[in-house]
Amino acid sequence: MSITNPVGLTLTPAQLSVVTQPWDARTLVTAGAGAGKTTTLAHRLEHLTVTEELHAGEILVLSFSRAAVRELRERVDRVATAARRVRAQTFDGWALAVLLSENPQRDDLAGTSFDQRIAMATEAIKRGVLDVGEQGAPTHVVIDEVQDLVGVRRAMVEALLHCYAGSCGFTVVGDAAQAIYGFQVADPEERAREANLFFRWVRASFDDDLVEVVLADNFRARTHEARIALPFGQRLQNLPHDRGEAATKAEAMYGELRSTLALAPDFGILDDAFTLASLREFDGTTAILCRNNGQVLRLSERLHTLDVDHRIQRSPRSRAAPAWVAGLLLATDAAQLTEDRFLDLAVLPSAVDPSRTWHALRRCAAGARGTLDMEALGRAVAEGRLPDELTAPPAHRLVLSTVHRAKGLEFDRVLIVEPSDPSEWRRKDVDPPAEAHLLYVAMTRPHDDIFRLPRPTTWMMFKHRQSDRWYIGDPRRSHVRNGIEAGDLDVCHQTPAGHAEPAGDPPAIQQYLREQVRSGDEVELRRVHDLPESAAETPPYGIFHHGRPIGSVSEYFRRDLWRLLKINTGRKVERWPCRVTDLRIDTVESVAGFAALTRRLGLGDRGIWLAPRLCGLGVFDWTHAQSVPEGHHHP
Repeated sequence: MSITNPVGLTLTPAQLSVVTQPWDARTLVTAGAGAGKTTTLAHRLEHLTVTEELHAGEILVLSFSRAAVRELRERVDRVATAARRVRAQTFDGWALAVLLSENPQRDDLAGTSFDQRIAMATEAIKRGVLDVGEQGAPTHVVIDEVQDLVGVRRAMVEALLHCYAGSCGFTVVGDAAQAIYGFQVADPEERAREANLFFRWVRASFDDDLVEVVLADNFRARTHEARIALPFGQRLQNLPHDRGEAATKAEAMYGELRSTLALAPDFGILDDAFTLASLREFDGTTAILCRNNGQVLRLSERLHTLDVDHRIQRSPRSRAAPAWVAGLLLATDAAQLTEDRFLDLAVLPSAVDPSRTWHALRRCAAGARGTLDMEALGRAVAEGRLPDELTAPPAHRLVLSTVHRAKGLEFDRVLIVEPSDPSEWRRKDVDPPAEAHLLYVAMTRPHDDIFRLPRPTTWMMFKHRQSDRWYIGDPRRSHVRNGIEAGDLDVCHQTPAGHAEPAGDPPAIQQYLREQVRSGDEVELRRVHDLPESAAETPPYGIFHHGRPIGSVSEYFRRDLWRLLKINTGRKVERWPCRVTDLRIDTVESVAGFAALTRRLGLGDRGIWLAPRLCGLGVFDWTHAQSVPEGHHHP
């Protein structure tokens, strides 16, 4: 049975119950995989703004990832009108905004981690910073993916709901069966205690007037094959609180899920012509889901060799400002832009909706009388405050991802890398509930088809604990290091390319980045000279694209490379690779810095420029490991 709501859209009775709760209701929604959660929240926001007459600024929407925020915003734009102005952010993005609202010039954020900022924001909430901020305290809070609220994020949300319990309603949505981020809590005992802890806290804290609704229908899976894992959802939601009992039951469920997946067809080996044709020619969206990033890197390497276009799904915390933002800022000297002028100047990708983008930019850089403040836009880039839906990676027909990074996403077709057998687990290192949740999440992503894909070999790959990067080694010789994973922070953002080593013409490099450098292009790192800037980092490396310098690596990369090569505390690093090859361009992003520097370099007065972002598994070239011949780093 379904009911048509007042704006003519069909909702189930359970969805309509969530949508039509009054603004001050405390509502806990359990929404299974594919249960129409995003559609329900979009209608809920429209009800709050139209029927309950809340202003958009009175509503705060928090979610776990930029992809989820972007999906919600797109759904709101399709089904709502008044709710389009509602602010929606990730937990990390909102925490930063809270801190900057207290003091826009604060310099104590440099070098802080995401978790440290979350903890600082929690203390700011308790001090009442929201009461005196520009937006004011929220009247209604909508929180998505609450099953993954653990540790500092759970504490921040609990502080928010507790501090404003007397004046604020909330709608919190989650599914305990899809809780996959417990690993953020390192201690196994504490991690076990965190399981479903937020659900228990909400029920205990608001027991008198809490409204609970279950969304049990499934709107994602369109075929029997896509529904094979759904019966496991309720069992995973109800795992015991006791760590030992939960592990026993979860391991049994993991085995059942694995046996169920074994009934799905084998997609075939990637070298097969039919398999390659299916990857290249499929009209819908495909995801290849892996257990870890080592598998992602190996498969990406293979797909590039086979000339199969694809995109690696970024971390939920990745915040690359798109290149068109720099183009917009540099296209005019105007202090403010009208919407018409924005539409004239902005060179947006074809998949980006100009109207939605305008409204998104206005949320972080609103000017007077409906304009866009260009100076405020530059500051938003510098502070990493662009709206989350603008920094989410662009859609791609073939996505290669870990299950963690595919959280909240859906695809027409899903290829799951063969999961491990429990006999392969080392008991002390494996969390059976986490493994069962992960496999369930992977198996509930498809609309139509689910396939198995053979595991790629990763026997020469290892995870470096200090840097949290994958690297290439030799299992027979622990001191051997032959490659390193690239990350989001590996490119220098202190100065534009060409200003520092490797030296070049900054304006020409910026033009080259705009016109010639594309996602998926191969690049290499070349050692510039032999002198490290400190005792805890390697010498500098330039980034080269088809022989042309387009940037340099960051201090962060040089330190992680030094940690990798050091092997142990007693070893002194005396050799560095001459080159690091086989890396790729993830994207070209906008970067903000000092206006005086860009003015001096002929790059305009905005303090904004372009920089590449890297991905992939680099391979070390040990030629000239002791010294770089003069001129070697030049093309």
